[in-house]
Amino acid sequence: MNVVKEEKLESRMDKIPVGFKKSVTQVGATVTFEFKRNLKNMFISFGIAVGIYILSLVINLIQEGRGAESPASSGEYLTSYLGMMGFFILIIAIMFAGNIIALDYDKHTGNLIFPKITKGRLFLGRVIARYLLSVLAVLVYYVLVGATALIKYGDLPIEILASLGWAILYTFAVFALVAFFSSFLKKTSTTIVVSLVMMLMVFNLGTTILMMTGVTWEPLFILTYYANIISYSIGYSVAGVFVSGLPTERFLEGSIGPGVGGDGPTFMRWITPDITGALIGMIIYSVVLIVAAYFFFRRRQ
Repeated sequence: MNVVKEEKLESRMDKIPVGFKKSVTQVGATVTFEFKRNLKNMFISFGIAVGIYILSLVINLIQEGRGAESPASSGEYLTSYLGMMGFFILIIAIMFAGNIIALDYDKHTGNLIFPKITKGRLFLGRVIARYLLSVLAVLVYYVLVGATALIKYGDLPIEILASLGWAILYTFAVFALVAFFSSFLKKTSTTIVVSLVMMLMVFNLGTTILMMTGVTWEPLFILTYYANIISYSIGYSVAGVFVSGLPTERFLEGSIGPGVGGDGPTFMRWITPDITGALIGMIIYSVVLIVAAYFFFRRRQ
């Protein structure tokens, strides 16, 4: 019986094109190699996750030690740990995607690699391996935070899974942005600097300009805006009461200082994208950037 099954399996394998078999083998070999190559970075990323977790825990303990009331629910407690997720994901994405392409040109290893494997297979294998390593670092942080909330409150809100899903998707969007810069910049160090400037300055300044001008456009074209849904998907506070899920009113209107008659110029600040906007926006960002990264990599000499 087993002989018959093996013969059927072999006959099916024979029908698979040789080129496809080679592609899968080379992509798989690249994934394995990249995992081994980035083991040190993987442990460093885990250390960063633990470090940010410990700092957040210490801040919460100090606040409680000085008389501040503990959050009433595990959901509210969890959100206090997610304020740094956007920056944490940026660091992880830079760590794994910063040299994903620039490394071959910075260290002049392209002449050794490209004749043996196509750029497409190499790029796919690297993206799969390095993105999975980035996700593992995010998972480590969520496991630590979730375990702490579970020990403290005895339960976990189901919304933590939604938050984790958004964090994983946002990680790929930021990963794609860094890979895009790596595809045409000459050095890894330049890729890191440009990525940091883009995420920490350009996008944030763009958000501030929109807010100060008082326009009502939702900043769906600003990548850092999507990080807000990671914490807000768990819940938000209204008049000191924590409410689970995304807010129904997703923007705030305020006044900028005193003006004529006591009324200053108004500004509009968007809090978080909704589910549809976040999903479509991050997918578009990810696809456009990763395709552009591959395009520049293919054309690069």
